[in-house]
Amino acid sequence: MIAFRFLLLLFAAQLSAQTPQLAGIINHYAAVTAIDTCNGILSIDDTTGFRVGGAVLLVQMQGVQITTTNNSSYGQIQNLHAAGRYERVLIDSVAATAIFLKNRLFYNYSVAGHVQVVTIPQYTDAMVTDTVRAQPWNGTIGGILALEVTGTLTLNAPLWAEGAGFRGGTPSFVLNNNCNFAIPEFRYHYAAGNWRGAYKGEGVAVRITGRELGRGPQANGGGGGNDHNSGGGGGGSVSRGGRGGENDEPSNLGCDGYYPGLGGYALSTTTERLFLGGGGGAGHANNGLTSAGAAGGGIIMVQAGRITGTNPLISANGNSAETGQGDGGGGGGAGGTIWLRAITTDASLLVQAQGGNGGDTNNNAGGDRCFGPGGGGSGGYILTNLLDVPLPGGGQPGIIKFSTGGCNGSSSGATPGENGLIQPASALPEGQVAVAVPIITEAPQATTVCAGDDALFVVQTNAGAWTYQWQVQTNSGGTWQNLVAGPGYSGINTDSLQLNAVALLQNGYRYRAVVRVLNCAQTISSDAMLTISAAPTAAFTTMIDDRTVTFSNQSTNATSYMWSFGNGGTAELADPQFTYAQDGTYTVMLFAINACDTAVVAQQVTVLSLPTANFAVPDSTGACLSATLAFQNLSVSSANSYQWSFPGGNPASSIAAEPNVTYTSSGDYTAQLIVANANGQDTLVRSFYVEVIGFANADFDYLPAPGGVVIFTNQSLSGTTYSWDFGDNTPSVAGLSPTHQYTQSGTYVVTLSASNACGVAILQQNIVVTAGGVGTSSVLHLGRVRLFPNPVGERLTIDCSAANAQPLEIQILDITGRLLLSQQTRILPVTEVSLNSWPSGTYMVVLRFAEGRVVQGVVKK
Repeated sequence: MIAFRFLLLLFAAQLSAQTPQLAGIINHYAAVTAIDTCNGILSIDDTTGFRVGGAVLLVQMQGVQITTTNNSSYGQIQNLHAAGRYERVLIDSVAATAIFLKNRLFYNYSVAGHVQVVTIPQYTDAMVTDTVRAQPWNGTIGGILALEVTGTLTLNAPLWAEGAGFRGGTPSFVLNNNCNFAIPEFRYHYAAGNWRGAYKGEGVAVRITGRELGRGPQANGGGGGNDHNSGGGGGGSVSRGGRGGENDEPSNLGCDGYYPGLGGYALSTTTERLFLGGGGGAGHANNGLTSAGAAGGGIIMVQAGRITGTNPLISANGNSAETGQGDGGGGGGAGGTIWLRAITTDASLLVQAQGGNGGDTNNNAGGDRCFGPGGGGSGGYILTNLLDVPLPGGGQPGIIKFSTGGCNGSSSGATPGENGLIQPASALPEGQVAVAVPIITEAPQATTVCAGDDALFVVQTNAGAWTYQWQVQTNSGGTWQNLVAGPGYSGINTDSLQLNAVALLQNGYRYRAVVRVLNCAQTISSDAMLTISAAPTAAFTTMIDDRTVTFSNQSTNATSYMWSFGNGGTAELADPQFTYAQDGTYTVMLFAINACDTAVVAQQVTVLSLPTANFAVPDSTGACLSATLAFQNLSVSSANSYQWSFPGGNPASSIAAEPNVTYTSSGDYTAQLIVANANGQDTLVRSFYVEVIGFANADFDYLPAPGGVVIFTNQSLSGTTYSWDFGDNTPSVAGLSPTHQYTQSGTYVVTLSASNACGVAILQQNIVVTAGGVGTSSVLHLGRVRLFPNPVGERLTIDCSAANAQPLEIQILDITGRLLLSQQTRILPVTEVSLNSWPSGTYMVVLRFAEGRVVQGVVKK
C-alpha cells in the first residue's frame, strides 16, 4: 500500500514536471512606436521576451475622437477610429528595436492611440498554480493577459485582470477654496489644478490637456465630481457607468454639490474590438486623498482545448472605489473584456467581468452631512463560445454612512452601472498574406503594330498576391495616368495589357505596369513605347514643262512606290520625271506601299503646248461721258483660262474671253491679258488713249460800248460750236465772242447755244442796251449755275449761288422734250432734287430766272 502511494506521488511529480506551471505575469509588453505596414515592421520600445516564430497580440488601446465642447455632449464618442482594433500576428524575426512579421497586418493602426504588442505564450498543456495576472495598464502598455493552450488548461488558481484596465481619476484636493452656495459649479471640464472639479476616469480617448477635470465623461471614463463633495461617475464598457451622487449640505447657505460626475459612455459592441474597462471618476475632495476613482477591468484572451482545475476562475472585474472620508466618493471601475474559446470546460468554471461598486462616503462619525457617493461601474464584455456564462453585472452605487441626517444609507442620486454584454467569440483576426515585395523579372517590351490592330504588353514578376495597374504616358515627360476600364483596353489590372484596335493618336504613347501588394509596397516596371505604323496614303502633284512632267510625291507613310504613266511607262522612284512623246491626256497611277497596306491614287495629266496671249483694242477712242471698249481676244486656242486687268476701267478685271470695259475719264490706259493652260501661261500688255467729253455749259459776259455796240465774251465750258441770237430779229451768228450793233435802246433776250458731241447747253439772259450812249454793264452770269454730281445717282444738287440770281422755276425734260418735273416753290440758291426712282438716261435741266433761262444736260446713272 505504501509502495502504491509512492508510485502515485512519483507519477504526479513527473506529470507536473512535464506540464508548464504558470504563475504571476506570463506576458511581455511593448509599446509600438512606428508601423511599416508595407514591409511588416513594428518598431517597439523593448524587444525583451519576443521570439522568432512566436505569436503576439497587437492592440490599439486608445484613439477615440470625442466631443470636447463644455456642455452636456462632452465626452460623447464621435469616431472610434482604430481604438480597440486587435489581431494575432506571428514574428518572423526580431531586431534590436523592432519585430518583423510573417504576414501583413489585417487592420490599420495609429500609434498616437497607444498601440502595444503582447506576447501570447503557447502551450500544449499548462497548469496555473498561482494567480496569473495581467500587468496593470500604465498609460502606455499593460492591462492584457493572453495565452493559448491546444490541450488542457488546468486552473488551480485564477486568471486575473481585475483592476488592470483604464485607471480611475486621481484623488486631489485643495484645502482652501472659494466655494459659494450661490454659484454652483456645473461645467463639464476644467483644467488640472482647478479646485472646482475632480479628475475624470481614464478611457479610450486620450486625456486632453486643459480638460482633465469635471463631471463630463472621458468617453468610457467616468466624470469627476464637481465642487462641492459630489461623487464621481462610474466607468463604462459596452454599457454605461452609473452617475455619481450629490452632496446636500444641511445649511441653506452651505456649498452643495449638485453636479456629480456622469457615468462613462457605452462603447461599440462589435466583436472586432477589445476594450479595457473605463476608470471611475474621482469624487470631489477638499479634506483628503480618499476619493479616487477605481480602475476598470483588463483584457483576458484565452484559447484552450479543455479547461479544468480546482479553482477555475477567469476574472476581469472592475475595482470598487474606496470610501470617501469627509469628501465625495469615487466611481467604480467598469468590467473589462474577456475573449474566451474552449472546446470543453468543467461546469465549475466561472467567467466574470463585473463592474466595480462606487465609493461610499463616511460622513464624519455622526454628523448630519450628506457627501455624494460614487456611481457604479458598468458590466464588462465577454466574447465566448461557451454557454451558461453569467451576464456581467454593473457595480452598485456607493451609499452615505454615519450621517445623522435623513440621507444616511442612501445613494443620494448615485446610480448603478448598467449590465454588460455577452456575444459569440469569432476567430482572432489574423493577416494571411505573407510579407513580400513584388519584383519585376521581365519588363514590357516596345511594340510596333499597324493602325487598327491590337497591341499587347506583358510584365513578369516573382510569385505573389500582387495587384496590377497599367499606366500610360501620352507625351514625353508628361504625367503618368492610370488606365481605366473601357472598350479600348483589356487586362488593365492583370500582368497582360491588351490595347484594342489602336489609333494613330496613340503613336509614341508609353506604357508601364505598377505592381502592388495590398495597395502598399509597389514596384514600377520600365516603360515600353507603342509605335503605330499608319496605313499609307497616295497623292502627288505635277509640274508640266512642254511635254515633260515632273511628279512631286505627296504620299505619307509609304516605304516604296510604283508609278504607271498611262502610256505604258512605269517608274519606282519617289519623285520621277517623265517626257511624253505626244500631246494628250493620260491617266497616271501611283501605288504607295508599306507593310500595313497599299494605297492607290489616279490622276489625269494633260500635255499641251504653251499658250500665246494676243488681243486688239483701238489706239484711241472718244466718247461722251464714258467710253465702252470691246476687247477682241486673238490668243491661240490652246489657252483655257483668261485673266484680264484694266487699271482705271470698269470692270478692273475679268476672266471673260472678250470683255467690254467702260472708262469715264480721259487719259492713257493699259490693258493686260494673261492666258493659261495646264502647262503654263503667257502675258500681253497694250496701251491706248481714251477721250471722254462732258456736257457743254453756256455762259457769257458782255460790255456795252458807245452807240449801241455790245462786246460779248464767251465763258462757256466744253463747247465746240456756238450760236448767238441777239434778240433784235437779226440773223443768228456763229462764233466764239462776237460784237453786235444794236440800233435801238431797249432790253433784249440774248441766247447763247454751246454745243459738243454730248448735246447743247442754252443760256438766255436779258441785257439792257442804250443806243445813244453806254448801257449798263452789270452781268448776272446765269451760266455759272452748277449741276452736280453729273452723272447723278439719287439726288441732284442745283447751285445758283454764283449766278447772283434765284430761279423762279426748275424743269427737267427727257431726251424727247417731255416735261418730267416742274418746281416753282421752295427754291433756294442751293436746291436738291431727288432722282432716286428715275431710269438711267440723259435729261435736260431748265432753270427759269427773271433775267433769263439756263439749259444744261445731266446723266442719271
